[in-house]
Amino acid sequence: MGELIFVILLAGGFLIPPLLAHQRWLLGVFGMFFACFGVIEFLAVKTTGETVSQKFWKLKRTKPKLAWLVIGGMIMGWAALLAHFIFHS
Repeated sequence: MGELIFVILLAGGFLIPPLLAHQRWLLGVFGMFFACFGVIEFLAVKTTGETVSQKFWKLKRTKPKLAWLVIGGMIMGWAALLAHFIFHS
């Protein structure tokens, strides 16, 4: 049940606001993200038996410093995108 809530919140948070705001290009960007991620997730499970998240959790257990490097990079990238939207006109 937790995974279903995660997927609903993730997809809903990225797809519904641009849809309601009539931001079709941004909706397309996030839609393509989810489509590409879905393909990669399918391939990961098909070839390794593990999801992308399961592979990351394994990295977090075995090499926590590298996991934090990945998390830090994600925070930096999302923060840069958000700053771009917030502070540029």
